[in-house]
Amino acid sequence: MRLHTYSGVMAAWLIAGFDRLPPRARRMVAAATAVLLLAGAITALTLEASPGRGGRRRMAIASRASRGARGRPRLRPVSPPVPAIQLHAARVVAAGFLVSYLRVAYGRGSAGAVKGVTPALHSQLTTQRAQPTPAERGRHPRVVSLALVGTTPGFVVATATIEDGGIAAYRQRFTLREQAGRWLVSSVQEG
Repeated sequence: MRLHTYSGVMAAWLIAGFDRLPPRARRMVAAATAVLLLAGAITALTLEASPGRGGRRRMAIASRASRGARGRPRLRPVSPPVPAIQLHAARVVAAGFLVSYLRVAYGRGSAGAVKGVTPALHSQLTTQRAQPTPAERGRHPRVVSLALVGTTPGFVVATATIEDGGIAAYRQRFTLREQAGRWLVSSVQEG
């Protein structure tokens, strides 16, 4: 269970770090990653066994063995780390959280009213009160998009794009954890 937690937190940390890079550095990191992935794909295809002497016969036997009764290859379905129905339930909690959290962040509500959070995050929100500027208090935030990615079983990273009438839209990233059969927001990375 700890490994799943660590990998989910690590993925969120890497994504947040990438977003903090200046635009030019972001482009360079993305280009370098693309080149490395392309080189890996080319290497994998190059190193694949070529059908030499006797290779074709072995490949034909292996091909027939892997086919089902009707001659189609057997493909094992790969289940996602978080099933679609659970991802939908996490999305409902994330949307409710955003509405109440944005009220608090813009000075229109109390931290105790934030919905769908773990006890640890609730405690953190009530002790670290939001201090919006007068300009922020006059803005009206709205969620433009909400994307959820199930990284490991019981762990989801959510990214929302918020527009509030300021210069530019911004991202709000947070994580959700499944606890006792329900989804709760466990941490807020940005915003």
